[in-house]
Amino acid sequence: MKKILVIVSLFALNWQASAQSLERRNELKICLAHLLAGSLKVGYERLLNDFSSVGASGFYSFSNLNHHRSSSRGLEGQLLGFYRLYFGQQPISGFFLEGNLGLNWIRHYTWSAGVSRRSYDAAFGVGIALGWKWYIPRTGIVLDVFAGGGRLFGSDHQNAFPRAGISIGRRF
Repeated sequence: MKKILVIVSLFALNWQASAQSLERRNELKICLAHLLAGSLKVGYERLLNDFSSVGASGFYSFSNLNHHRSSSRGLEGQLLGFYRLYFGQQPISGFFLEGNLGLNWIRHYTWSAGVSRRSYDAAFGVGIALGWKWYIPRTGIVLDVFAGGGRLFGSDHQNAFPRAGISIGRRF
């Protein structure tokens, strides 16, 4: 009887430990660097296993372009999906390589005869980024630092987009 009780107890402890590790497979983050620059970038990441994840991020710029020049343009919004491959010693942390696909909105201002005119251009983009993720298991806090870029297809005015940030969030 004692052997059965020990085996059942070990099984229950093992099941609880594995349930806790599977429990925290989602991350929600906000990019601090973009907030300081007058834009909002939020992201969600789903951890697939100990070395890879998929996610999505959304970006919107609240800043106005200088529309008093003859013309100006800039990235106004972005919806991006990504896949990350991690090379750290701990699961889903350390150095990572990211591939991404996204839809970008570019805002254009043209200034002519004292009148400012605004137009938009949408373009599909493909890019890569490199970064580092820190994870604090006790608190569930994650910090990402990443940089990269990508190529836009379908835009008449802009042919590249940046992919960079310093994000903080929580794993749940």
